[in-house]
Amino acid sequence: MIKQLQWSAILCSCLFWTNAQAVEMTLSSNATEIPQGQIKDAIVSNLPSAVSQLGSDYQLFAIVETGDYLPGQRLYSYSVTLHRKVIESGTGKIYWVPTGGIRGHGVAQESVTVVGNLKSDVIAGAKAGAFKLDQM
Repeated sequence: MIKQLQWSAILCSCLFWTNAQAVEMTLSSNATEIPQGQIKDAIVSNLPSAVSQLGSDYQLFAIVETGDYLPGQRLYSYSVTLHRKVIESGTGKIYWVPTGGIRGHGVAQESVTVVGNLKSDVIAGAKAGAFKLDQM
């Protein structure tokens, strides 16, 4: 029993450190009808493993916007871009340079459609190699 507890503690600490090294994501959204947790989950859980394991030299920037269109319909647009940290040699100034990502837009009646389309586009982008680790 004690051995099992020791292995459990080791496993938990390994999982903690693995998650601590995950790429950071900044989400900006005016879509109050969609919980931010759903947006983050649709993105983070479908990223390529090479991207989700990146450290502090990379960041994901996600933007989700919705607006009124016709009665019962909302316009939406989103973008998820991976940025790499670049340090200017002369000044030491830090820049975040986009390396790749996905974008989408459309008209939807329900927020679940927006989240579903976002998830599908992240999956398609991951399969197509849209999340490059170097500059475009």
